[in-house]
Amino acid sequence: MKRPFALALGGAAMGASFACTASVTSVGAYVEHVTPTDAAAHPAAVSDAIAPTPGLYVEAESGALSGGFTIGSDATASGGHYIEAPIGVRSTTAPGAARALYTVTIAEPGTYVIWGRIHSPDAEHNSLWAEVDAGTWYHWRISTGDVFYWDELHDDTNYGVPLTFDFDAGSHELVLANADDTVQLDRLYFTASGDEPPGNDDTPCHPPNSIQQNGVCVPSCGSQGGTTCGADVCSGLPAIPSYDCVVCCAK
Repeated sequence: MKRPFALALGGAAMGASFACTASVTSVGAYVEHVTPTDAAAHPAAVSDAIAPTPGLYVEAESGALSGGFTIGSDATASGGHYIEAPIGVRSTTAPGAARALYTVTIAEPGTYVIWGRIHSPDAEHNSLWAEVDAGTWYHWRISTGDVFYWDELHDDTNYGVPLTFDFDAGSHELVLANADDTVQLDRLYFTASGDEPPGNDDTPCHPPNSIQQNGVCVPSCGSQGGTTCGADVCSGLPAIPSYDCVVCCAK
């Protein structure tokens, strides 16, 4: 499924390139990242040359992690692993101290979209910070429920409006920082062809409009036509079930 491009951000490369390189293997129409065998000797961000089509997958745990991001295990994650924001630490007004750095080398210039396969259980634990090429920090927010779900990098609650980045040929950096705690990231996908990485068809839910909880799609307040959230303001009004509002109603 193709998604529209919405916002362009020119990028100037930040910092130095890393010596570590990664091998890649062709998987159907895609190129899948393989963790470098020398990762232990070079705990730095992974750099791969990619062309605009078909794009590149990068495992989240392959980045340079610092400040509190940890690597966890889950059979439903790609390669069985993911990274997780620090438990009990929240930084929703500014990027937190935990960082995950990824370096990619663009072989051909183009307008790119960055996807992430995210597990963010509810509306209280559903965001990360993201910065590309030392540019603007974006508060990347989405609730997914019990599952990992692909989502384009976007600004705050502008769901379905992906940020786009005009990449020149050469090295570019993506930095992630913690916002809400316990948010997990499985992998990333860089693409300039407007395609969506496969995998979201395994749930009938459509985050953030509805998220999967205990195998059931639970809707958001807004998707149900709700306009107000809170027991006091909704007093006397018909309640609308939702995952992101203790009491949701239309007023």
